[in-house]
Amino acid sequence: RRRMAETGYKISRTVSVTDEDIKEAENYLKYHSFYAKLLKLDKYEQDYFGGGERVDIHSESTLAHARMFEIRHFIMTMQNSNEKLFLYYHYVRGDSVDRCAELIGISRSSAFRLKKRALALAAEKYVARRKREIG
Repeated sequence: RRRMAETGYKISRTVSVTDEDIKEAENYLKYHSFYAKLLKLDKYEQDYFGGGERVDIHSESTLAHARMFEIRHFIMTMQNSNEKLFLYYHYVRGDSVDRCAELIGISRSSAFRLKKRALALAAEKYVARRKREIG
């Protein structure tokens, strides 16, 4: 897991990822908290501003649930490791890096190093998935 050149990481034998790939994967994972907030706002709106149960297959909540499932699935199909645990706790459950460190049983500084490795692994998977989708 050595740093490649100036902007790339070589995580496995087959895929190297750049800093841009890592940022793209992190943005993808951050959408989970965005969609969770969207669902909370939607529930708040329904509870306090009226309207019974509305069923709209094209609503934002349907999309949000689907995207949140997709992101959880993306993380849960990774190999079992501390990196996977970190991604789950931090991006799905919304725990801080400090809280993730406590849950995993490592120091705060180790948690930031773990986050960097976890994002590099996620980026590797994200890049490979994108290549498969493109063809």
